[in-house]
This record gives sequence, C-alpha cells and structure tokens, in this order.
Amino acid sequence: MSVALRTLAAHGDGRLVVSGHNGEAERLAALAGDTDVVIEPTARTTLENVERSLPYLEDADRLAIASDWFHARRAGRYLQRLSPDLARRLVPAERRWQEGLWIQVGGAVYAAALAARRVLSPAERVERRGE
Repeated sequence: MSVALRTLAAHGDGRLVVSGHNGEAERLAALAGDTDVVIEPTARTTLENVERSLPYLEDADRLAIASDWFHARRAGRYLQRLSPDLARRLVPAERRWQEGLWIQVGGAVYAAALAARRVLSPAERVERRGE
C-alpha cells in the first residue's frame, strides 16, 4: 500500500482500485486511509484483477500498477493485451528497492515457478514440438 499511496502522491493523487478475493481487496482498502478507493472483491488471478478493474480505469489520465515488480510486469502485459489504450497511460509506480524486499523476492520466486511450469508442462512441450 505504501507504493500505491506514494505513486498517487507523486502523480497528483487520484483513485486507487484494489482487487482481490477472500477479503484481500478490503484489507488493502483499509490501509489506504482517506484515499478515494474502489474495491473490486471478486478477482482470483492477476488476469482477473486487470479485467475486473478496467471499468474503473477508463477515464484515468494515468495508471500505475502498485505491486511487486514481477507481478506488476505480468499485470502490465495483461493490460496491454486487454486494453492497449489504457496500457499507454501506464506510469511507473514509486517503488523503493529497500522497502518490501521480501515481497520482491516472493514475486521473483513465483515468476520463476510460473516459467518453470510452462517449460515443464507436458501439454505445452507436445504442442511446441507440433505433435
């Protein structure tokens, strides 16, 4: 949340959209203080986070994805695929490498696990060989 609030302040404030299920979005919103927050409580995946947040972002001049670096990159790729116009409005989030290092490490491990799963998936190996 510190990344999100710092990013909002750096770009003249705005609306914060928090997305996640099982109370994740609500817990994030509770950390936002008096910021203008929209809660999207149903998304279970990063793709759903992006898809279900789109209606709240259409009028934004600028967007940022305030998450760990790897998660933000994945969400940015989904945004590019779903709404290239909105993706062009992305600005960098105000991250500080020394803050939340454990979250960055966790994001790196998760990204590596996703990449390994893609490489090791039998269906994808067969598909890549053209069998």
